[in-house]
Amino acid sequence: MNYYERIQKSIDYIESNIENKIDLNQAAREAFMSQSNYYRIFFALVGYSVKEYIRLRRISLAASELRSSDIRIMDIAVKYDFDSQDSFSRAFKRITRFLPSEWRYQQTEFSFKRMSVLDKYFEIQDSELLEKYPDIKVLKKLEPVRVAYYCYYGTNPENGAFKVVSEWLKNSGLDMEKDGLRIFGYNNPSPTSPTQTEYGYEVCVTINDSIQVVDENVKTKVLEGGLYAVTGIKRDGNCDVGEEIMKAWQRFQNWLQDSKYAFGGHQWLEEHLGFDDEFNHVGGVDLYMPIVERGEVDTTKTFVDVEPMWTASYKVTGKDAIEKGRKYFLNWAKKQGLFKDGKKHRFFAYYNHDRMGQEDFFYKIHVTVDKDFAANDENIELEQFNGGHYAVIKTKFKYNGGAWSEFIYWISKNSEYSIGDWWFFEEYMIDKPVIEMDTEMLLHMPIKLRV
Repeated sequence: MNYYERIQKSIDYIESNIENKIDLNQAAREAFMSQSNYYRIFFALVGYSVKEYIRLRRISLAASELRSSDIRIMDIAVKYDFDSQDSFSRAFKRITRFLPSEWRYQQTEFSFKRMSVLDKYFEIQDSELLEKYPDIKVLKKLEPVRVAYYCYYGTNPENGAFKVVSEWLKNSGLDMEKDGLRIFGYNNPSPTSPTQTEYGYEVCVTINDSIQVVDENVKTKVLEGGLYAVTGIKRDGNCDVGEEIMKAWQRFQNWLQDSKYAFGGHQWLEEHLGFDDEFNHVGGVDLYMPIVERGEVDTTKTFVDVEPMWTASYKVTGKDAIEKGRKYFLNWAKKQGLFKDGKKHRFFAYYNHDRMGQEDFFYKIHVTVDKDFAANDENIELEQFNGGHYAVIKTKFKYNGGAWSEFIYWISKNSEYSIGDWWFFEEYMIDKPVIEMDTEMLLHMPIKLRV
């Protein structure tokens, strides 16, 4: 259950008890949140504090009854859990500008309708898809949002980033609960293998346009928003979310192939939901996968015959093969002057994707060279890559996984082509010895005519 659904569950509790005494601790329990986090997220989603929402709903219902019946004002006040007729009258006038006794004879209207968080934030769901994946919902388009952010690179970067942002928040004068702050995060850059311990993590805090951020570390920017599919993650028995997040991303991939959506080009997000008084993250996470309708994504494919070509290659096996392979090979290519020799070299790689994270996973990276090229390194092999017939799409390195998923979906539904028996490969469009998040790529899918 994602936190939109949890807040809706608490609203359902409130509405079922609108004529009774409402226990706000129970409302928070209905949302599976601590009271402070419940107040914060309720305000962020609904736009009103919990207490104000209850007050507005009760005054709205009372206003309707005053007009449609001759029930005594005192009885209506008691019905909606006001301590006295006087307190009811003060609240009524503050909201409607009239006393209850005056309201019956006014033409002014006041209505505050029951909130449906799901209707406000979610697209109409595909019933078959929802039955198969009840935990994954499609949000309506998120609008761009201004954030204060800090990115930490190193071991356990989440902890490093949260520590800096926590210190900034303590000194900022902002109140997480009263200001309805939302906390997002994402890898930047992501690890290139399951065993890579050093990578980047960026923490973002939503802020309004009036907030000025003057800090040596924390800066501001705008998250672009977009269309997302979302699912909620709980901590496991060891109070860890890492393993559950990995499982959820795999479930997202399966959902994507069954849906009408393709992987989007905007930023994926993790929303951190629960924090203690010291800003330690102790709650769950909502994962946001960027999506677009398949008709909107640029999946233009070209079809090429790749001729045989001589390459220098380097193959690494193991869980961290990608990280080791790229680092070693690109440093070697730099020493050989391949980025400055005036020739057009093609850098590309292939790997046994289904074994990623296992000891028998391998990664083999190539660069095109002349047939008589001297590698000057016993680990570098000179060989001929045979080529073949390929479908090709363009993408960026940061969207590599989603782009491959979309490519595989396309070939699985294609009535003319099937996957060929030769190697797929991904080509890195680089002119320096580094692959960055925005590095342009060409994905090559081997294809053959169906028989």
